[in-house]
Amino acid sequence: MALSQQLVQKQTQRLVMTQDLRQSIELLPLSNLELSERIQTELLENPLLELKEEEETTREAPQSNASEDDARESESRSREEYSDYGQIDYEGAERKNQFLQNAVTSHRSLQEYLIEQLRLTNLSPPEFEAATILVSAIDQKGFLTESPELLLDGQNLPSAAVHKILSTIRELDPPGCGVSGVQEALLVQAALQKAEPFVLKLLEHHFEDLERLDYKKIEKETGSNEARIHSALQFIRTLEPFPGTLYSTREPDYVVPDLIVVNVEDRIDVLINDDWIPSLQINESYKQLLSDGKQANAEYLESKLSSATWLLRGIKQRRQTLYRTMKAIVEHQEPFFRQGHGHLVPLTLREVADDLEMHESTISRITTNKYVQTRWGIFELKYFFTSALRKAEGGRGESSTNIKDRLQKLVDSEDPSSPLSDQEIADRIAGEGVSIARRTVAKYRKVLNIPSAERRRILKSMK
Repeated sequence: MALSQQLVQKQTQRLVMTQDLRQSIELLPLSNLELSERIQTELLENPLLELKEEEETTREAPQSNASEDDARESESRSREEYSDYGQIDYEGAERKNQFLQNAVTSHRSLQEYLIEQLRLTNLSPPEFEAATILVSAIDQKGFLTESPELLLDGQNLPSAAVHKILSTIRELDPPGCGVSGVQEALLVQAALQKAEPFVLKLLEHHFEDLERLDYKKIEKETGSNEARIHSALQFIRTLEPFPGTLYSTREPDYVVPDLIVVNVEDRIDVLINDDWIPSLQINESYKQLLSDGKQANAEYLESKLSSATWLLRGIKQRRQTLYRTMKAIVEHQEPFFRQGHGHLVPLTLREVADDLEMHESTISRITTNKYVQTRWGIFELKYFFTSALRKAEGGRGESSTNIKDRLQKLVDSEDPSSPLSDQEIADRIAGEGVSIARRTVAKYRKVLNIPSAERRRILKSMK
């Protein structure tokens, strides 16, 4: 059988991550305040960019399709009708300072801090993308709000890769983030600090005994004396049960709502709170010099023109994506926006991504470090994504956020001399039509930092 060599042409399509495309993607997770700072930096570094004059400062409507045009027209109409909503004045130069009237203080995003560190790791692009999805689901205590398997469903990653990603996240600063609860947080930190095996054994197999302060049982089952147990406890007390709070104690920044949701009669409108952000345009003088071909440093200016063009496109795309995403959230969470707390419905990033025909990672980025002002207060966009618990008699599930609220209320109103056990709490919630396992109650109780029933009884008797 003869062998031969041939030259064959083959046409394929693949997405290349160019610097310009990377810049566009990096704009998505920026808050409006961070975007404003980025624009100021670009103005200093790029001579092809300049500010629009005040009378020219009007936002362009999305042009990609008719539905986006309609959405932009609706937003414009809403601004005219509700310009006094939430003490924001959208008229004249005074609006440049009015945004601070709606500012709230908050520390810099824990999620953003973790993602910055992830960029320095050796994760592959698919692993990094999965890691950002997981980090986006970490709450301010440092705990994952949903299981990694559920969050990464559809990412087609082997279990070994998921384990590697979780291990990488948990080794970041602050250590121990990305765990399911207090017990795992302490275990991870103890392992990272190379604690003696006895400490790890206590945390893994005798955690509930530690919560109940049942040292006699620990002595009996481990064969250890009181001194050794006391020494282990001294070490455990140096660990942080809520690792995310190690970051949250840092100096707070001001957070300005990126969006405003307005309720009027039977309509719910979405406004983007970015009128005070500088508007950019290409410097026509430099652009004309390039067209004439008379500029000595034409290559440098061509590069800056390309960068400026991509920045303008990226800002426009970010604005469109932010608006469309918030509209989709409002459609799914309409009961909350009309009736307030206790009316969240289960919602995932994937559902919104499917609605908008976007990738899940895009929705994750655009909802990172973003806040919305509503009639019920100011919320992070991540607040509206919550897992579901199955209805006992069918129907759509109940959000985990609502279940946690119910759990907290049951504990707050219980008889202090006879606290409710996890099973009793599960039974009462089931009586309201939501099926929940005892172990799920225990998990939520730990997330809410509520001691066990026995521990609550002991604490009450000590008062």
